[in-house]
Amino acid sequence: MIAAIKYNLANLTNFKGREGRSAFWFYFLFLAIIQIVISIVISIVMTAPMMADVFEAAKQGLSEAEMQKRMFSRLSGMMRTSVWASVASTLVLTGLLVASFTRRLHDSDKPGWIAGLTALIQFAALGMAVASVDKVAEMMIIAQSGDMVKLQEAQASVMLNGMLGYVPLLLIIVFGVWPSSDGTNRYGAEPDHI
Repeated sequence: MIAAIKYNLANLTNFKGREGRSAFWFYFLFLAIIQIVISIVISIVMTAPMMADVFEAAKQGLSEAEMQKRMFSRLSGMMRTSVWASVASTLVLTGLLVASFTRRLHDSDKPGWIAGLTALIQFAALGMAVASVDKVAEMMIIAQSGDMVKLQEAQASVMLNGMLGYVPLLLIIVFGVWPSSDGTNRYGAEPDHI
């Protein structure tokens, strides 16, 4: 696993040649773990001030409705910051993965433009996420009001964003597990198994 990670980090800009399934998937796992850790850190950093505010409100003897109002007002601001932090980390991790995915495609005798298309879809999903930040903040206000019909309507309007974000992952899974072509193909010799 360490050898696969070192190999990929040393070849971040190498879009030529081939990469075996095990090397690709170990590297993908490494990047997924990094993404999870980043998400957890962002959640902790964002949630801690809100929870401190709620505990302070409870100490002051504020009603449950007032505490919820404070919490929801903080949540809308947190959503904006969280989306931007997520976009930044996803852009970096996509950049770290694209060359490896291209070589993996080459190993199964597929063209590298599929990796470019996957990255483009990922960028479109990120753009839609940024564009819908205000809608998500509005959903937090609607959720506070308790109007479930309006909440469902608001959720339906941002559902496409969430679904589009899964398309790049599905492409990576499908082409990442595609069997390698035996022997030499048009992209080079069969890679060493890491």
